Amino acid sequence: MKDRIVKQIHSFYYAIRGLLSVLKTESHMRFHLVAAIYVVFFASKFYMLTSAQLSVLILTISLVFITEILNTVLERVCDTVTTEYNKNIEFIKDVSAGAVLVAAIASVIIAFLLLFDIYTFKLIINYYTHNITSLVVLILCTVVALAFIVIKPQWYLDKLTKKK
Repeated sequence: MKDRIVKQIHSFYYAIRGLLSVLKTESHMRFHLVAAIYVVFFASKFYMLTSAQLSVLILTISLVFITEILNTVLERVCDTVTTEYNKNIEFIKDVSAGAVLVAAIASVIIAFLLLFDIYTFKLIINYYTHNITSLVVLILCTVVALAFIVIKPQWYLDKLTKKK
């Protein structure tokens, strides 16, 4: 019994390590994560979504994450097979990236259908124009988020752990 529990804990550890590896190495995954955080933040703060709408939003976000993860896996497998040009590997990589694109486009359309509301957009603009502190925090968070997307996390870790 104890061995099974330990095995399960290890399985979760490996899964989390895999997710962190994708975040560390893939800027597109970091972009999707940041976009998801912003969508969930604004949806929860300014929209009154039903549980069904929220479920659709979460499933859509999950679909983008899953396709990005599978795209990364396929690219790594292809790169492990050969580093030389291969027409079939090019096809596999292109189709895999296309799957991510389809999921991302679908998620934008679904988010648009769920969240497009002129009245709420005006409410958001009004909120941030009357709450300058919140606007400054939003801008700072956006700058940090953009840096997180563009700069590999290893750079941050190296800066944090570098001894002077």
